[in-house]
Parts: sequence; C-alpha cells; structure tokens
Amino acid sequence: MKSSMKMGVVALIGVCVVFYQYHLSNGVRFDQLADFNSPDPASAYGAANIPGSEMYDYNGLRRVSEEMIRAAVRNVQNSNGLSPELGNLLVQELMGQFNKLEGVRPEKPCPLPSKKTSTLDPLYIITPTYRRPEQIPELTRMAHTLMLVENVHWLVIEDANVPTEQVTKLLNRTGIKFQHLIAPMPDKYKNKKGAKPRGVSNRNRGLKWIRANATSGVFYFADDDNTYDIDLFNEIRQTQNVSMFPVGLCTKFGISSPVVKNGKFSGFYDGWIAGRKFPVDMAGFAVSVKFLLQRPNATMPYRAGFEEDGFLKSLAPFNPREIQLLADNCTRVLAWHTQTKRNEPSAPLDMKLYGDTNLVHLKQQIV
Repeated sequence: MKSSMKMGVVALIGVCVVFYQYHLSNGVRFDQLADFNSPDPASAYGAANIPGSEMYDYNGLRRVSEEMIRAAVRNVQNSNGLSPELGNLLVQELMGQFNKLEGVRPEKPCPLPSKKTSTLDPLYIITPTYRRPEQIPELTRMAHTLMLVENVHWLVIEDANVPTEQVTKLLNRTGIKFQHLIAPMPDKYKNKKGAKPRGVSNRNRGLKWIRANATSGVFYFADDDNTYDIDLFNEIRQTQNVSMFPVGLCTKFGISSPVVKNGKFSGFYDGWIAGRKFPVDMAGFAVSVKFLLQRPNATMPYRAGFEEDGFLKSLAPFNPREIQLLADNCTRVLAWHTQTKRNEPSAPLDMKLYGDTNLVHLKQQIV
C-alpha cells in the first residue's frame, strides 16, 4: 500500500474515534450531522437497515453499529481502492475502539417527576451511611422515595475518611438537593470493645451543617436501611418543636411508639426501656430547625443504645408531655425498621480472564 494510503487509513481511524468521543460527551445524534458524501446521514451509514429499537442507546443517541462502520468502510473502498482484507481489518479496529469507548459513557440522570417551585419549608434528611456491599442499593431505594418529596435537602454523611465515589455518582444522578459529607467515628470509640455508637459522628456532623446553613424547616434522622411511607414526609412538615410517630418492625414488640389514651400522650411502648426518659427509635421523631437553633448545646452522645434518649434530653427544656403526636395520633406506621440481609464482600475479579470485559465496570459498582 502506498504511504499516502496508509496515512489516510490512520487518519480515518483517528477521526472516527474522536468523532465518537464527541458524540458520547455532548449527546450529538448521528442524524444531526451531515455526512461528507450523502445528504442523508442515516442512509450513508446503513442505518435504514437497522431495527428502530436497536438504533438508539439508553440516552436516546444513535448507536454506532457494525453495519454503520462497514458501510463507511465500503465508501472508502469505493472511492480510494482499499483491498477487502484491509477493509475487514479497518472494521475490526474501529469496532474494538468503539467497544472500549462504550465503557466510559457518561452517567444518565434519573428522570424526575415534574415539580413546581415549592413554597414549603425545607425538610433536611440526615442519613448516616458507611461503606459495605448493601450501601448503594439501600441509598438507591431511599433516593427513589426522596425524589417524590417536595423541597427536600438530603444530608448523606459517611463514616469514612474520604467520600465514596459510587455514592457521589448516585447522588448526582438523583436530581435531589444534597450534601455529601464525611464524619469518621473517633478512634477511641471505633477501637472500643463491645457495642459501638454507630452513626453518632454522622448525625452530629449533620446537626453542625444545619446550624451553619439552615434557619427554618424540619430535620429528620433517616437511616439508609429503613423503609419510609411517602406520607411520613407530609406529616413531619407539621412539626412545631418535636414530633413523634410509630416505627414498625422495631424490637421484640414489633413496634416502637408513644402510647396515646383519650387523644393524649400517656407513655411509651418499646421493647427496650432500660431506664430511658425517651425510649424511642431513631426513625420515630422529627425536630424543628428553629427549636434546635434555640438549643446550641444539643448533641447526640457517643453511648451505644442511648443515642436517641441522650439527644432528646439535650433539647431541654423539653419533656415527654410536650411531644407533638403525628400519624393520626400515632395510629399509622409510616416508618419501618427494615434490615437488609448482610452480604459477604464480592470475590476479586480474575483480571487475566475478564480484564477486557464488562465485568470490570460491574465490579466497580459493587462496593
């Protein structure tokens, strides 16, 4: 082959690769681009012979198929005299390059229900989380609930020294207003034998953020492994100071709730009282931002099993008789203390066997 012909082939490969990178990064459809040799760009690449369901990817962009590449190479063969062997080699090289580029496709944002500009006060949802195999699926489930809530601000706070990349990607896709923060458990508690005060550093970090950035609204401690009825968020918007409501699947009693008699608070029902003034579950109360700001010393203690009680007592002056009863006078369960089955970490991938396959990208999504 003449040197000029070789240069032409190399240039064609380079142009195609650069073109497809631009296609991926900017969302340009093939039918928006004029082909050099045809007024109909789709027909120039053989698109007319590809079934409609196979012509577009999940972003609605026209796929680069093998038929399109072969059609483009045939055009070059007809105009420049490429041999069939060289044409086949060129097709294989281009397909290989495009398949590699498929792996770096940008994340697709999740579709959101249409929302008008909300006039409601904000809800601040404080969610502690930590790196584990179930982290992404549980945050995904919770995100799909919060996507239905008006004017919500999600504070996702990891027990980690650096944010987990997969969590950041997920949050960016949801369209929810969020803060991705870190708050590692202090070593003196992490290295302590026995029960550990999990989530305390995360929640206190959330309280610190609210004090610095919020002036109105309501905040709620929502763990990532719970299940929430959408009505719960409508209910807690009514919180004046501190509100409470039942939590299902909690302790051996199956439920944790204020006891209501004749429409008034009369005590607590919980499977673990342990001398607590406020024997409630973390998912069973919400607090007004203004109420918190009036109590600058309110904080959650690093005491396993007494986190809720310690925090609520730190809101003094406040006593159980002042609790605002929600969920139809505590007759409805709107929060469930569900627990996902614990999974073992996934086995390492054999890179010799699978290093050039889709499994590399899939494994990166399994925390």
